[in-house]
Amino acid sequence: MKCIVQCPGPMQPILLYFILFTSAVIILGILTLCYKNDRKKKENLFVRLSREGSANNLTFCCQEMLQNKVLGFDGINRKIMILEKVRHQYNCDLISLDEVQNCAVKISTGSSNSDIPDYSEFGNKLQSIELQFEFKSPTPATSIIFYNSSINSRREQAILRAKAEYWKTMFSKILVKKVSITEGFSAYNLHQ
Repeated sequence: MKCIVQCPGPMQPILLYFILFTSAVIILGILTLCYKNDRKKKENLFVRLSREGSANNLTFCCQEMLQNKVLGFDGINRKIMILEKVRHQYNCDLISLDEVQNCAVKISTGSSNSDIPDYSEFGNKLQSIELQFEFKSPTPATSIIFYNSSINSRREQAILRAKAEYWKTMFSKILVKKVSITEGFSAYNLHQ
């Protein structure tokens, strides 16, 4: 003699719908919290950059968010401020374009991993994309890292390279270039 216990037919779909609905609400809640937390971190970086800028008498006309750092540019004072959060501390660097001789995008490559397919111009070799500043004085060059293979996704390579090129073009246009005047030209001739 077999004894089979079955739930009535309408109960099974209702239970299934309840479990699916509850799971969807929980997942949506977690995603919302993650989004709000990420957004709050970014807002805090921008607020901190604004405070640091005000402390240095800077007013930023352009800002750029890069992973754990934010870049601010004051066109009037010709200064760049980089605020980076490392663990629970903020590091702030200031670059004066009056002291910069050259600005260039530097792309560092490493060894290739043949197991991973190539989708980018540099394949799997791309390690970093940096905006490098060379100074007029003997101060060593400094750079802003836009892409780091250990932090950023490979899908971000193209957009971060475009951002680095954009900032290089913008800064290069306003760098003070040395102009030499050859013999035979007078100041009067140059102004005509």
